[in-house]
Amino acid sequence: MKVWWHLSGYISHRRAGEAYRRCLPLAGACMAASIEEADLAVVHEDPVFWPKIFAAQPALGRMPVAGYAVWEGERLPEVYRPGLALVDEVWTASSFSARALEQGHPRVRVLPHVAEAATPEADDLRWAAGVVGQERYFFSILDAVNPRKNLEALLRVFARVHGVARDVRLVVKQYRGNACLGGLPGVVSLSGDLSEGRLAALHRGALAYVAPHCGEAWGLGLSEAMSHGVPVLATGWSGNMDFMDEGNSVPLHYTLEPVGNRMANLLPHFTSDMLWARVDESHLEREMLRLVRRGPNPAMCARARAVSERFSPARVARILGVLLRELSYSRNIR
Repeated sequence: MKVWWHLSGYISHRRAGEAYRRCLPLAGACMAASIEEADLAVVHEDPVFWPKIFAAQPALGRMPVAGYAVWEGERLPEVYRPGLALVDEVWTASSFSARALEQGHPRVRVLPHVAEAATPEADDLRWAAGVVGQERYFFSILDAVNPRKNLEALLRVFARVHGVARDVRLVVKQYRGNACLGGLPGVVSLSGDLSEGRLAALHRGALAYVAPHCGEAWGLGLSEAMSHGVPVLATGWSGNMDFMDEGNSVPLHYTLEPVGNRMANLLPHFTSDMLWARVDESHLEREMLRLVRRGPNPAMCARARAVSERFSPARVARILGVLLRELSYSRNIR
């Protein structure tokens, strides 16, 4: 089975798509050399762009097509509907994301992300030590431009934690833009591209990975941290709850509230009355201070590491193989 797999240019979508591509041989398939040689296609991109992709690739109209999409909220964005109408199936990362996408398509399937721990080289570990020194630190990878990632809450809570534990650092890896955080006490800000080895080194040395997000379709940074056996403190709502529970991580308390105008004005996918999660900052502060005082729980770390087996390339490939076979005859059953 030859697959034409369109990859998004957006960093998290691209990383997830590249992992799926590597699973294709384990799923009994291979990449097509060109779209004309493909038996079927996967368009892995924001659905807003699917009409343009179909227009640029007329061959998509002659084969079964799965659109891979994710969504971080409960209600389907109206801007997704024209793209959803073009594909035979929709694939997505989590049951949470699936429930939203089912509002616009009758055939939605869950294909979880691969959770695979990269192994840092000695040079990567030396580089990480140079970044943080001998200090203990919390780690987070986020887009400082996007209010959904909730950098403001993370900085507020860390400021209080740092006021109690002056030797603790917060390492923030920014993957779009470069908000100036260098003047904040205890905060180390990193921008630009980092190798898988350097990211793995930062994960391995962290007290915890912290993500007070307002909603995730999956949360690649969270599952990657857990695959290294690192405690994860993250909002206990949305797609990350497909792999997080109270035994392997710390799902943070939250309340649901309207998204508001700031996010709606930034991205047309959102409307101001949509709901998302607002993390309980007091709960996050308590959990961060508990880790500072007591250190990670070894049993929780072991259960976190088990995520890499649950969502290993081999297991995800088995799911992918089933989806590809179903897709190959989907037009005959619709």
